[in-house]
Amino acid sequence: MKTLKLLIQLGIGTLILSIIGLYNGYPLVYSDTGTYLYSGFDLFVPVDRPIVYGLLIRFFSFKYSAWFIILFQNILTAFILYEVLKSFYFETIRLNRLYLTILLFLTLFTGIGWYSNQLMPDFFAPILILAIYLFIAKDKMSFLSKIALSITLIISSITHFSHLIIGLAIIFTIILIRLIFRKQLEQLPLKRLLLAAAVLLSSWVVLPTVNYLVEKQFILSKGSHVFMMASLDEKGILKHFLDDNCSSPDFQSCKLCQLKDSLPDNIDKFIWWENSIVNKTGGWEKSKDEYNKIIKAIHKRPKYLLSNIFQSTCYGLVQLTKNKIGEGLSAYNEGSAPYGQIRWRFPYELNNYLNSRQNKWNGANLKLDTLNTIHLLILIVSLFLIIWLFSSPLLRKLNFNSLFFLVFVMLSIVINSFVTAGLSSPYDRYQTRVVWLLPLALIVVLVKNYKLIAKGIKDKC
Repeated sequence: MKTLKLLIQLGIGTLILSIIGLYNGYPLVYSDTGTYLYSGFDLFVPVDRPIVYGLLIRFFSFKYSAWFIILFQNILTAFILYEVLKSFYFETIRLNRLYLTILLFLTLFTGIGWYSNQLMPDFFAPILILAIYLFIAKDKMSFLSKIALSITLIISSITHFSHLIIGLAIIFTIILIRLIFRKQLEQLPLKRLLLAAAVLLSSWVVLPTVNYLVEKQFILSKGSHVFMMASLDEKGILKHFLDDNCSSPDFQSCKLCQLKDSLPDNIDKFIWWENSIVNKTGGWEKSKDEYNKIIKAIHKRPKYLLSNIFQSTCYGLVQLTKNKIGEGLSAYNEGSAPYGQIRWRFPYELNNYLNSRQNKWNGANLKLDTLNTIHLLILIVSLFLIIWLFSSPLLRKLNFNSLFFLVFVMLSIVINSFVTAGLSSPYDRYQTRVVWLLPLALIVVLVKNYKLIAKGIKDKC
């Protein structure tokens, strides 16, 4: 009976999340969707991203429909959210009502559904964060639960290069905090934290292993040198280095020295434009030796290294303000990579794809201005609530688990911001995919401590 009720709850939760995909009329796509479909179906490791999400598309679509992919994504999102709320030991009836209410609120007013209904691995970023939380904070986990969470952690980590670093950064930061505040955080067993770290570290071996099985190359990434160089270019560090060093014997033969006065001002132009710097310097593979030589030299010299750290810090702070839902969700019609792959892989769904709100009439029906206004207000209210909570004398009396969850989420959002902006550049997409965790955590704190907070307000009045 309990299993049936759980399945009903998850079914309703999945349906709520699917509102966004159904509203659009077809799973949402991004410019990178084409590469994921192509690599997954044709079984090759892309130069610019992991193959894992492509493989998941291949498997969960059953090579038949893109709808099955977002069904899987919505089920996973609904399930992990249910498990998180369940970990706070709400009464069963209250938990079910709270779960569906929160899910409906988040789906209608935040970005949760705009990522779980999108053919992109970004939805795995919040899954990774919540799975880490469950791994380290949930009491009395069975062996099977640990295995399931471990698999979730690994898959979430290896679907995107930034997730590999985000996961490790979160867990090692928590371990450091646990070592500093031993008495206050006795409820967090150090052994469990170290086990979570071991699982996340294993992802760095699992991904090269997957690449080896696909292409017989035990490598983490084919194109990390390009992204690092493009990032250094946008931050102005590459130009500075080339101006200083192109006259030296070590670097004067570099192709980038010949282009140093015509370097672009952003990553997109450096990598993706038809007449890009990458293409002018031999493409992704032939540029590797030269790029790695320059990258190594930049990070060995304090002047450039400190400049990179400073710029990355600034980018991370800017990234925290990038919370607009819908970045990149423009129309991808004939001639685009997503269109070509949908037509090839799911030919019977091409008309549905073209008639979706995202694509029909060049996306004129997919306007998110009102949603983004509401979303911004929710984030502003969330910030004021956080300030109020952490300046209130009630703070020490709050339920430990709920307060830890809030702090954990805040820390994870900040880490996500600095990692993604440091590796690339500030984009709304990177932050909006995880920022919905903040109102979720605040709702948990308010509901779990409702009586205490209400009494404190009453006494103050």
